[in-house]
Amino acid sequence: MSWTADEAKKLAQRILSYSKADECEVTLQLNDSSHTRFAANEVMTSGSTRDLEIRISSRGKGKSGTVLVNDTEAAALEAAVRRSEALMAVAPESPEWVEGLGPQKYPPIEAFHEETANAGAEARRGGVGAALEAARGGKLNGSGFFETEATWQALANKKGLFGFHRATEASYSTTMRTEDGTGSGWAGTIAPRITDIRAKDLAATAAKKALSSVQPRDLAPGKYTVILEPQAVADFLGNLGFAFSARAADEGRSYFSKPGGGNRTGEKLFADSVTLRSDPFDARVPGRPWAGVGPGFGGGGGGGMFFGLAALNQGLPAQRVTWIEKGVLKNLATDRYWAQKTKSEPMPFPGSVIMDGGTGTVDDLVSSCARGLLVTRFWYIRATNPQTFQTTGLTRDGVWLVEEGKIVGPVNNFRFNESPANLFKNVEALSAPVPAGRMVLPAIRAREFTFSSKSDAV
Repeated sequence: MSWTADEAKKLAQRILSYSKADECEVTLQLNDSSHTRFAANEVMTSGSTRDLEIRISSRGKGKSGTVLVNDTEAAALEAAVRRSEALMAVAPESPEWVEGLGPQKYPPIEAFHEETANAGAEARRGGVGAALEAARGGKLNGSGFFETEATWQALANKKGLFGFHRATEASYSTTMRTEDGTGSGWAGTIAPRITDIRAKDLAATAAKKALSSVQPRDLAPGKYTVILEPQAVADFLGNLGFAFSARAADEGRSYFSKPGGGNRTGEKLFADSVTLRSDPFDARVPGRPWAGVGPGFGGGGGGGMFFGLAALNQGLPAQRVTWIEKGVLKNLATDRYWAQKTKSEPMPFPGSVIMDGGTGTVDDLVSSCARGLLVTRFWYIRATNPQTFQTTGLTRDGVWLVEEGKIVGPVNNFRFNESPANLFKNVEALSAPVPAGRMVLPAIRAREFTFSSKSDAV
């Protein structure tokens, strides 16, 4: 199953033809995914799913009503439109309602690769086999997930707006545990092309980490210099998109709020080496041609797909944006309502983030570190204070003590309580940036990272 732009447009126009509301918006998404899951050194499941989501929003006079349906039969679609109109009629009037967008000129973004879209279990077998071979050879317990996905998206409204985009993604990760349960290693990546997944290298990395993290020594919590591998940086920055809200800053709810009112755009806030950008045209982390509904680094276009085109900035053409340049806050995201209120231009929230880096590798950051902790990745991360960016979470799958430029041994896991703002202020050195999750990031060495307690996690 797949879509062409013409097929998606015909379906959208058919839905819009049923509308009696002043405005009607339609978003369409078709997903075709398949996976192989393995655990306990054996393949456990292999399967595929196909799913269609159609969201219909009727709008008018400050009100809106939305219905989700996955049936393309004419009667079901017309009934969904009627239902959305009924919900609109009884909805309260929104004080922040904005009119829908007219036709937009969307830039072409090449994010679809046939080899990924057509990949099945046979194409994933080698990658899964590499992990199982590494686990069995090292007397480790291996598990993991290898998935490929193709997505077709479209958006349209009664004012003549229409956009179409298709994309592919392959994701691979493996975790390996030692027989005594004290060592754990992880490695993984996400890429638009399945051929960019270096499964054998990833499996070897996970196995090496598992074996080198066995029987960690006890180390007290406190403030440490850290070397965060790119995946740890990606985990730590995963919620940072919410911080770039101009409205939150203007209303005093953000780290970027200026005392007395307004925001801190133009101020030097971080180390000179910190530059953050969004670029939906970067082939390593391609976005979609239109901006998403809100903040988040889940897909290069920015934010979720289905919240109504008039909500925030969904439907505006995607663009390159520099958020922080050499430590200076350059831009904040402004939704369409807040742009009207503040008489400014709307600017979409960041999608996937690209952080400029230095040169070299994680090993280079280790070799020039007097004393610190090397961290593989974080998990179970939660925001605790938006005014400071404060977050909490846990280390996972390997923490090592570094002394005089050498890794001297594994240590226990920790809970951290720290802010990306402090990390960006305390940067000492950066590696060359690489894809990590749906971002492109360097490893970071930074001073005074706060680990608040020890964790029993492995």
